Amino acid sequence: MANRCPSCGGTLRFDIQKQKLVCEYCESEFAPDSIAEMGGAGESEAFGSEPESETMDAKIFTCPNCGAEVFATDLDAVEYCSYCGTFVTLESRLAKLQKPSYILPFTITKEKCLELYKEKLKKTHFLPKDMQANNAENMFRNTYIPFWVYTEKMNPDASVKFSTTESWRSGNTEYTQHYDISAKPEGTVDGIFFDASATLDDRISEQIGNFSLDSLQPYNSSLMTGSYADVADVEKNVYEDDVRKKGEDAISNAVASEINSQDRFSSDFRHHSSVSHLSSKNTDGNYSNVDAKLAMLPVWFMTWKNKDRLCYSVINGNTGKMFAEIPADLKKYTLVSLLLSLPIFAIFNFCFTFMPGTILLITAVLTAIMFFTRMGVLKKLNRQENRMDDKGFQRVFAAQEGQSSQTERSASNESSEKEGKKKVSLSGIPSIIALAVTAFLIYKKYPNDLYYYIGVFLNILSTFVSVASVVKAHNLSCSRPIPHFFDKSKEAGK
Repeated sequence: MANRCPSCGGTLRFDIQKQKLVCEYCESEFAPDSIAEMGGAGESEAFGSEPESETMDAKIFTCPNCGAEVFATDLDAVEYCSYCGTFVTLESRLAKLQKPSYILPFTITKEKCLELYKEKLKKTHFLPKDMQANNAENMFRNTYIPFWVYTEKMNPDASVKFSTTESWRSGNTEYTQHYDISAKPEGTVDGIFFDASATLDDRISEQIGNFSLDSLQPYNSSLMTGSYADVADVEKNVYEDDVRKKGEDAISNAVASEINSQDRFSSDFRHHSSVSHLSSKNTDGNYSNVDAKLAMLPVWFMTWKNKDRLCYSVINGNTGKMFAEIPADLKKYTLVSLLLSLPIFAIFNFCFTFMPGTILLITAVLTAIMFFTRMGVLKKLNRQENRMDDKGFQRVFAAQEGQSSQTERSASNESSEKEGKKKVSLSGIPSIIALAVTAFLIYKKYPNDLYYYIGVFLNILSTFVSVASVVKAHNLSCSRPIPHFFDKSKEAGK
């Protein structure tokens, strides 16, 4: 990587605002392309062309605490790991990596990141004190994340089939018509992005949105001066099915749009109709070809550490779209809830008159709603904690679960995670007891109101516990356990 000033030999850094390389010593400014020409960085000659070499030399930095890897060639030491939030000197080694085809320089500055983060916090309720914006001043890190940029080219000789159903009413009769539609796909679907880093959660990369395809440049290592970059360790074929699904959706939308807008379909379709799904493909081969090129795309990364959990705030360095994991302060939430309950109680007490049995049924309904809400939140949390929807992670890391390195990776956090989940899970017992008592009281129809008020108290108590449980589950979903990735260099050497 050409990172030395041609004038004085000082260190060059890419200035996001100026979109130039600036010398830290003599303050000389250079266009990234001119440095590439003088330094012979070996970039691609044109957009869409292959790199002259398929590999490049880089210095890999591995965090001794969690095993996360980033690479750089102009940094001698790294003192902070974005993934586990630890200030530590990362271990380094030289390695050959696949050379990207494209790069997209940062356009969102660090100052803009802080502004976006502050705006986000203003709209957040029950914010923990430690997450105030003034604590984020020096925590954002400019990092390049490897992405596969897919292009799906349709095969015009292929045929794809769709199905749709249309229903209409005439008088007292309802009619249903089924349609089979055959179409010849044409053109390409460009700019489908999936991250090529198993370390970065797919949920995060999806939330920060797409990048500008038109702004992609042939890979120029000079643009990465002063930044870190994740190692590309997810193969491009991992997401090919997802790319084809997006292609199917594009074809389906195009066909549906044509059906709805063209008068020549009016004799067949009595009302506006839409294609429901792509039901089958041609039998003589795929209807499209998928190609992928590796690109380094800009992301601002910040980690907030709270005991044994981490919260990430990630900002798209090209568009400014943000993904932020912000938990709620349970004490603040409880205090506000209690204050709000007082006027609500007063309104119901002075404006309405309810029989004890009616009050019992109302509180039981609230208990049931919160119980099932809690179950849904826990189910979602379980998928997130195990990164079940993260294809890159599952392919690279989860496949090693049976090996000793992965066992060691999870041992330190497994007990604390199980303990936390157990506490959240046991919080459903009061709801079950309260609902059982309610059913028993309704069945027995006791004449003494005291029994009904006991049931009401149990329902209110269980609802409060369920709400607290949902808040805790929300906080878990807005954070993640400290990661422990296995050492891929050691795995490769086995």
